Amino acid sequence: MFACIHGPDANRLADSFSPFVEMVDEKTVVFSITSRQLGRLKGAQAAVAVTAEAAILAARNLPGYTFIPPGEEARVLGTLSIDALPPDPEFFETFHLWGIRSLEDLARLPDDALASRLGERGLWLQRLARGVIERPLRPRIPAAVYEESADLEHPIKLREPLLFLIARFLHDLTARLKSQSLAAAALCLTLNGNQRTHSVPFPTRDVKLLLKLVEHSLVRQPPDAPVAKVHLELIPTEPRRVQRGLFTPAAPEPEKLELTLGKIRGLVGEKNVGYPELFDTHRPGAGWPAGYLLPFRYFRPPLEARVTSERLWTRLFQGKILQIAGPWRSSGDWWRPDLWNRDEYDLALSDGALYRIYLDRAPKKWFVEGVYD
Repeated sequence: MFACIHGPDANRLADSFSPFVEMVDEKTVVFSITSRQLGRLKGAQAAVAVTAEAAILAARNLPGYTFIPPGEEARVLGTLSIDALPPDPEFFETFHLWGIRSLEDLARLPDDALASRLGERGLWLQRLARGVIERPLRPRIPAAVYEESADLEHPIKLREPLLFLIARFLHDLTARLKSQSLAAAALCLTLNGNQRTHSVPFPTRDVKLLLKLVEHSLVRQPPDAPVAKVHLELIPTEPRRVQRGLFTPAAPEPEKLELTLGKIRGLVGEKNVGYPELFDTHRPGAGWPAGYLLPFRYFRPPLEARVTSERLWTRLFQGKILQIAGPWRSSGDWWRPDLWNRDEYDLALSDGALYRIYLDRAPKKWFVEGVYD
């Protein structure tokens, strides 16, 4: 049987009956109940019925405590106004024209005639009015938290014992993720209250990879003091599913790439390593966010230039044109006020550098966009 409580304290009252509670709305909850628990509901605005939907209708619209015996759903609910059903203006207007004022009036209509005029939705409303819609309970389930922590009696000073403890946490947490067909999207490690987050390039349950990421982080940024408190949390997500092709060339493993990037970060700094990002445009340079090491250096903003058939001048440099390649015409973003439309060239100057220049066709001006490293 199902019980429904309607009121401001419905959620708190329902938790005292069962850990599996469905929140219908802010004031209405429904849950499974046994015959021994029925007496505890008296005094609250609640209803008990064989079906969850019948209990919800009765609790919302009948005062006090209501018990609906099995098979009596249509009789008890029949006294309710048609407005007790979920709002549907189109159907309610039709019911008003037909003279349907109560759930009993709707329940008495012939099924076939109602289906031919109102379809499946009309039949569903009629079955709801009769209290015969059967469905399973949809309880709220709190999100699982995959975390481990330890308060150490003797603080850890060396990296190896700390990694040993973290490895034990990772083995337990990844086993829990695997049992629920999940993987880790990120790793949050808190040492002495200082949190560091490690994102992984793909969902994984590889303990060795996660441990190596932590190790590289500890090498780059060691703890400020001996570690007395350790907290580790894995952020769950759906696992990665890859379909390998029979004739697809083998590519480097993403695990090895991420570990290599971790070593590079330790050498050149965290801010000097990143991933290229694509944007939804063909605008030149939009696919490379600023701040990353690239083989082409952009001038921000582009340098205004004066160009002849033999020479190029800017406020920073000038030189004789030794070689030229182009033009490559490009344009786009016609829907924006800053439409770009230009001719691009690559120039080798007498100073030994290779530059990219372009002619902006809207203002008819030359610009130097950048230099090749």
